[in-house]
Amino acid sequence: MTIDRDTKNWIRTVADERAAKAGMRFDGERGEFVCGWIEENCCLYEGDRAGEPLELYPAQREFLMRLFSWVRWSDEWDQWIRRFTHAGLWAAKKNGKSPLAAAYNLYLLCGDNEPGQKVYMMAHDGTQAKIAQTHAINMVQMSPALDEDCKINMTSLQISHLPSKSVLQVVTGDNKRGADSKHGYNGSVTIDEMHVVNLQMMEAVGRAGISRKEPLQTSFSTAGTDPSSAGFGRCKRGREVNEGRVNDPHYLHVEYAAPQKATATEIDENLDEYGKLANPAWGTLIKPSEYRADWERSKSEPRKVAIFMQERLNIWVGSVSRWLDQRAWERGARRYTLADLAGRSCYLGFDAARKLDMNAAVFLFPWPEDGDECLRLWPVFWLPEQTARERAHLFPFETWAAEGHLNLTPGGTMDYSRVKADLRAAITGNQLDVTCLYYDEHYANELTQALHEGESLGTASVPGVVGDRKEVRQNIMTMTGLACEFERRLRAGSIQHPGNLVMDWQIGHCEVIRDRNNNIAPKKPDPNSAKNIDGVAAALDAMVGVIENPGTSAPTVTFI
Repeated sequence: MTIDRDTKNWIRTVADERAAKAGMRFDGERGEFVCGWIEENCCLYEGDRAGEPLELYPAQREFLMRLFSWVRWSDEWDQWIRRFTHAGLWAAKKNGKSPLAAAYNLYLLCGDNEPGQKVYMMAHDGTQAKIAQTHAINMVQMSPALDEDCKINMTSLQISHLPSKSVLQVVTGDNKRGADSKHGYNGSVTIDEMHVVNLQMMEAVGRAGISRKEPLQTSFSTAGTDPSSAGFGRCKRGREVNEGRVNDPHYLHVEYAAPQKATATEIDENLDEYGKLANPAWGTLIKPSEYRADWERSKSEPRKVAIFMQERLNIWVGSVSRWLDQRAWERGARRYTLADLAGRSCYLGFDAARKLDMNAAVFLFPWPEDGDECLRLWPVFWLPEQTARERAHLFPFETWAAEGHLNLTPGGTMDYSRVKADLRAAITGNQLDVTCLYYDEHYANELTQALHEGESLGTASVPGVVGDRKEVRQNIMTMTGLACEFERRLRAGSIQHPGNLVMDWQIGHCEVIRDRNNNIAPKKPDPNSAKNIDGVAAALDAMVGVIENPGTSAPTVTFI
């Protein structure tokens, strides 16, 4: 397959190379038409240059050229059509994404020459949708050409293009009517701030436009605070497409970001370099002096550092108020199974929640092979199947279960007999010497007693499988020492874990409460968010054993 020079010049990724070899090509006239239409018809609507034509800066032009110029041959339509059906532009805040999205929507509405076009401006809630759609409304009102051809309904915020009988309207996810109606949409979808859009909304509009010739589903966003979200999943897939790990020639992913694992120290040392990576409008919309001053104000407080990383460097963070250093946690990942820990002594922490929520157990193994203070974790999680289904639009619990990171118990409430059976199987099947089981007395007395003393199951008598059990009071005075010791060892590189995705998720968003004496205890980021920290709580409970037995190793035990 001969690849023409223009196509070669616009190959940016492994996905582009594959597309070109498969016969797709770059038709620059298409992209130039889109850029020209936007600059001719769309006007700025605020600031000193209000009323002047919108002038695309290089990164915006590059994005539009790639999105609209790549084409593929379609046997169904018997013509060349757009290669991309999905696209995402990720960049730090204040880089002109919202005006670009507005201009892009207006092009699809008025300039794409599709009669009866339907364009949907989608956002997480009505407030965000109104902000996004107002950009487009203001552009129409500031442009004589568009104002003449378009009608605006200020109640619904719908923009109608009269000559083509096309409409641009908002879609929100904060009311049941909106959620139910999404299934009937047929057109192109633009998503504002993808990082806060939930899985349910994305699934509902996933097939919008499939009967049309050139539908587009495009997101304009900054990184968020939930690595389990639909936004992160979309961003992750885009990276995999660009790198060639996923073969999807119809997916355009453009991301301007600092290194995702950058630490505060590395940011301080490479401030401008990272700023340029994450801010394509560096030197124009983004003023270097203001950016530097923002960092100086932020770098002394962990919460402000997290916000700066997310908003100014386009780095995904678990929570802007997260407690633990997620980069340190990631560095502790190791490849091992529970069978690799067989025959070792350990401490077991258990955190039981209400019957509808997640339960967690963490085995904590002293691991002197890698240092006197080194610990290896093995977390186990349970969640009722019904809860997993009901919250599937929020978090990928069912996917985590299918991949072995989470156990789903039948029905709508926690099956504690299953929990006990799983723990017994893990302990006896791997000949673990559980020195002591540490637990929160709420919801866990009966279960822990059965594991310690044994119980009767039908006509059989089942012996205990843990050496002792101790209650851990969950007050701030008790938890402070455990939390501080866990954090210290994590920062020192002495906490190792097997990369369980549920545990990774919880570490990423766990926060702490502090009293006036700077005592701390872990807490959920939002009681109504459905986020859990049970694995973190169980690990801290198990830390009691570590603190009570300083300097002890974990000899291999032999069962006779």
